[in-house]
Formats: sequence, C-alpha cells, structure tokens
Amino acid sequence: MIIRRGNVEDVTAIMEMVKNTIQIMKEEENDQWDEHYPLKTDFEADISGRSLFVAEEDGKVIGSVTVDQHEPEAYNILDFQNNTPAFLMHRLVVDVYQRGKGIAKQLIQFAEHLAIEHHCPYMKTDTYAKNKKAFSLFTSEGYTLVGEIRREEKDSPFYVFEKTLGA
Repeated sequence: MIIRRGNVEDVTAIMEMVKNTIQIMKEEENDQWDEHYPLKTDFEADISGRSLFVAEEDGKVIGSVTVDQHEPEAYNILDFQNNTPAFLMHRLVVDVYQRGKGIAKQLIQFAEHLAIEHHCPYMKTDTYAKNKKAFSLFTSEGYTLVGEIRREEKDSPFYVFEKTLGA
C-alpha cells in the first residue's frame, strides 16, 4: 500500500467509499455523515488545497484523509494542552471492503508524520459522539479527549481530540 496526494481522478472512488460508509453508519444509528456531508465538492476543495491524501493498493484507492491546518472556530471554546499551531485530520474514510487491515491507522500515522515533517508535532481531530468506531480508533492511537463541541445540524455533540507527537 502507498499513500499519496489525492487528485481529481480519485474523487469517484472516494465518493463510492463515502456512500458505502454512510450506509453502514445508518445501520449503526450514526448520522455523522449523510447526503449533506461530506460532498464531492468537499473533496475537490481538499484537492485544490493540496490537503487530500489517498491510500492506494494495486492501483485502487482504498482510503483517504484530509490533513490541513484549518481548525474549526468551535474549537476556540476548548482547553487544549497548548495553543501552538496544529495539524488536523478530516474526512477519514476507508473502503468498507478493506476494513480491518489497519488502513485507517496507517492514514493517521501518515498524517502525524506529515505534521512532524512540517515542524508541527501537534494533531487535533474530532468525531461525532455516535461514531464509536472512530472514538475507539483515535483513543487507541494515543489521542486524548479534550472536550466536545456542538453543531446545530446534529443532535449529539462532536468529541474533540488532541495528540502531542513524539511524546
């Protein structure tokens, strides 16, 4: 498996992964993603911003993550370990037929290495309270729960995590 910068040719495969993930989320009564988010335009903007990365195996996209420094304004209410710049992960998705192979962990580790390479050894991310799999994934990768934020379009809060890299 390789991880590389995403391009417009990858969007179709990513949207198929998103569609299948939304179906599983519905079955698990998790409404984090739906027909309103994430959209094709979100991934196209990530590509334009050079922040989309894909996991590829045998020429097939099997996962993606957006890594940038665009911190939601809602994070301002939280008490983080420090106030230094951070890298953030967004829209982490893995092909539902490839789950259980550690792809999500490899994408997270890639994001962390990218942050370190840019001399920013501090990561933040969030996930919806109903997304128990993502919560477990982030905590298993050493992320610490900082607090929660609300988004008016959702009934449950989003849990926000941080991790100081190399610590």
